[in-house]
Amino acid sequence: MTEMEMPTKSRIQVAVIIPAYNASPYLAHTLQSVSDQTHKALEIIIVDDGSTDETASICRRFAASDSRIRILSTENRGVAAARNTGIEASKSAYIAFLDADDIWHPTYVERMLAALHPLPDAWGAVYALHRFIDTEGYCTRSGSSLNARDSILNRHLVFRFVGNGSGFMVRRAVIDKIGGYDSSYARKGIGGCEDFDFELRTAEHFKIETVPLGLVGYRSHSAAMSSNRSRMARSLLAVTEQCIARNPQLPAFVVSCARASAHLYAFSKFAALKDWSSAATSLKHIYHHSPMLASGILARLLFSKADRAIRRALSKVWPAREQKQKNLRKFEEMDPLLPLVGGWSRFRTKTLLSRLSEIDRSGKRSAATSFLGRYVAPERSSTVKHPKV
Repeated sequence: MTEMEMPTKSRIQVAVIIPAYNASPYLAHTLQSVSDQTHKALEIIIVDDGSTDETASICRRFAASDSRIRILSTENRGVAAARNTGIEASKSAYIAFLDADDIWHPTYVERMLAALHPLPDAWGAVYALHRFIDTEGYCTRSGSSLNARDSILNRHLVFRFVGNGSGFMVRRAVIDKIGGYDSSYARKGIGGCEDFDFELRTAEHFKIETVPLGLVGYRSHSAAMSSNRSRMARSLLAVTEQCIARNPQLPAFVVSCARASAHLYAFSKFAALKDWSSAATSLKHIYHHSPMLASGILARLLFSKADRAIRRALSKVWPAREQKQKNLRKFEEMDPLLPLVGGWSRFRTKTLLSRLSEIDRSGKRSAATSFLGRYVAPERSSTVKHPKV
């Protein structure tokens, strides 16, 4: 970035859309992280989505000391509708989204804008990676280090790089092309993955840039929408199937990978809830697309049950040792250049990502033929019957 470009970029206005529903425990921390951004040309729009707690008063307190903040109040309609309300009220050429319990690194907007603004109009969005934080704002672990750029529809459908709704910035041209967030998922009772749906629809029409740094603090707590495991599982399955239906040109290999990945996520959520009927349904679909992956899941389940039984037996002989507390650091204290260490699971291999990259670049089905036998059986994908969600 040259000295001539610096002041120009600093004057580019970015709209920050913050939907808030009964967000009082964390909202002040979220708003402070926006106010502290190094990029100051912000249009901050908070949409109070029918809150019944202290959300409104917290918003007013911040608005009294920051003229960039606007507060919109609506009846409770869900996060997608709230984001759309904020989008409609905004005027900026760039729009960033932040959930009311997450936080940004102070350089988030500056880095995102610096990555996206110089690119041609074919590049519609940019995303950053995240670190998980607890209720007090301490980093507990890294999010995934996986990322990709350019035309990423096939890869994103399988790998879901963004991972949350607080790490995505778009040009207004994206909204003009695809519209806003799809609020129909919430009306069907399967809200939760509307951000993934929005990202996929963006990727269908635009190239996407990445800032592969952990600039988002993604908060884990019991009241978060993502804590409803069953709803999140069914939401992801629905979003995946909607994308496949919109894009009949997707290679069978990609469709099989996407369905196996979505059902793997759903299986983990259903198994955690001990909803074994739904878990078995997802495992059946995983087996259809990837027998090797399904066999690995069963082996891990059997191993984990045996491991727990051994631990229970040993605990009767030796008292449990107290776990050492981790030396956690506040998200704001983390060096943004510190690499993320999110590992690869068996399904998420570098080889698979490389093959999907070839498909994204070429759009040719043949790019993945040499890899089909190991993980996925796409020749069977056309006969799969998928559960209603």
